[in-house]
Amino acid sequence: MSKTIVNIIDQSNPLPAYLFTKEYYTDGDELLFISTQEEAHCIENIVKQLEINEMLVKKIIIKRYQDNLLYERICRTIKGNLIPNKQYYLNLAGGNRYMTLSVQHVFEEFNTLFFYTQTRENQIVKTIFDNSIYDDDDEVFPIKHRMTLKEYFGLYGLESDVDQPRTQVKETAFSRHLFTMFSQNLLGRGDYQVMETLREKYRNWKFIIISQVENPDKDYMTAIPNLSKFLSFIGFEPERKGSLQSSEIEYLTGGWFEEYVYALIKEVLQPDDIAMGVHISNGKIRHNNELDVCFIKSNKLFVIECKTGVTSEKLFNEIVYKVCALKEVLLGTSNSYIFSLKKDHKGHWKKTAKYMGITFCDWLNLTKPENLKHILNEMNRIAKEK
Repeated sequence: MSKTIVNIIDQSNPLPAYLFTKEYYTDGDELLFISTQEEAHCIENIVKQLEINEMLVKKIIIKRYQDNLLYERICRTIKGNLIPNKQYYLNLAGGNRYMTLSVQHVFEEFNTLFFYTQTRENQIVKTIFDNSIYDDDDEVFPIKHRMTLKEYFGLYGLESDVDQPRTQVKETAFSRHLFTMFSQNLLGRGDYQVMETLREKYRNWKFIIISQVENPDKDYMTAIPNLSKFLSFIGFEPERKGSLQSSEIEYLTGGWFEEYVYALIKEVLQPDDIAMGVHISNGKIRHNNELDVCFIKSNKLFVIECKTGVTSEKLFNEIVYKVCALKEVLLGTSNSYIFSLKKDHKGHWKKTAKYMGITFCDWLNLTKPENLKHILNEMNRIAKEK
């Protein structure tokens, strides 16, 4: 028997409506969305990700009266669009409390099964509103669907290049090797100078000839006399002998750390989907819209900004502001982190990041096994929180 799946739209968190529908929709069902005018645009994103025929989608748009949402008007509007004896599956997760109370009141007069989607616990509660609170007739069902990154971004109306993920430049073993060199202070001042000059002067080049960079004959080129010595010291072999491609320059100037974190998360947490260097856009942010490492597990999104080092408080604040801007674009639903090999001895930067809703993991967190284990276990707890 076909049914109508009902969701109340909440633009700040479309996940409950989407996941509830993914769990209970079967061929032949109809979808009914209840929304205010201001949030109705979110319906399109949900339907697009569900890939359901729009002919099966119905909408009840609640209009304001003198800039207010009035209980009786909400109830009359909804009731006038419902059909007696039709089977409704109503998800009460969504909208503000005022809207939810109005919707519940109306549907109690119809043939309705009531549910509440708890995305934090990744479960759906089926409940019966009757006069008894002692018969324990509530039922809890785990949400089986697991979202991909593309699915998640699309649900929030974000465009991304997650379908063209950045591939690893070197095998994971080499990134781990570089992590050891960095974390154990095996690099000298000259090595850091080589990397800094590569970053500042050549990061946007398609390729460089190593011998030309060591002894440039062009005014616009900056010399890096010890480039070959540096590459030999860290054991880096270019894909093409005698030159560095753009991807290799990016790798040497910080990309290796992203690959290290990517491999670490993939191996330990085993996320449902993970990617590096994903660019996102919703038309609001015009720069710094790259996610170094992002992954999704149990329908929770995690975003990690990776920085090998942070040289000043000003630079750190710029990084925090970037992460906050991305968090805002993702409507605050992501779990945001900054991983860095900077030593935050006094915990000042951790406090600053925490104040902005971001977890800062410094050298101590990443190099001490017990500290790293704690960070990863906390991520896992958030993903599987019940």
